[in-house]
Amino acid sequence: MYKKLWVMLIISSVLILSACGTNKDLPQEETTTPLPEETLLSNDTQNTMSCPEAIQAYLDAADLEGNGEEVKSGDLITVDYIGRLPDGSVFDTSVESVARACGTYSEGRNYTEGLEFKVGEGQMIAGFDKGVVGMKLWQTKSINIPAAEGYGERMEELVYVVPISEIPNANEFEEGATIMLNAYLTAIITQKTDQEITFDANHFLAGKDLIFDVTIKAIN
Repeated sequence: MYKKLWVMLIISSVLILSACGTNKDLPQEETTTPLPEETLLSNDTQNTMSCPEAIQAYLDAADLEGNGEEVKSGDLITVDYIGRLPDGSVFDTSVESVARACGTYSEGRNYTEGLEFKVGEGQMIAGFDKGVVGMKLWQTKSINIPAAEGYGERMEELVYVVPISEIPNANEFEEGATIMLNAYLTAIITQKTDQEITFDANHFLAGKDLIFDVTIKAIN
């Protein structure tokens, strides 16, 4: 019964987002706040490096100690980050030089502003939220996050193989496309044949251990 209801949800409310998944192309307000001279590799530096070289250059320029007050739960903070897997592949970053080198660069993204969030409010995955507590201003830290404190383990019950005959608009679906099922639930089309379509509603980072290289840019 549950699977049938899920299929009907697809048919009635599906919206194809894009073949590449999450939307990070919304333009953001420019910030003119200058960074201190001792800070990390500039986001404006023209990138001619490979992905591993760009990450290493960022880390080599990092301040591992920081200075001033420490981040605590309830603080509103701004960070720069590099999100990567243990094999070194980058899935997201707010650092322009790394984004360009690692193939995640988005023309519409403002790479000067960083990511702002309130610590301990559940706005971030649990491992990220916990990992920044105790960090100091301008400190850079590599946070290792197990899957359980990231996007959770993969759940095979969230993988659905649906007969094409049950999806009237099946011709609009393509492998690799991200499908919005409602305001909160998305799925990726992992396979399409003449008979059926496979939808995977797991987060694309589910089941994966993560590494975030995080720099504290502001504490409010």
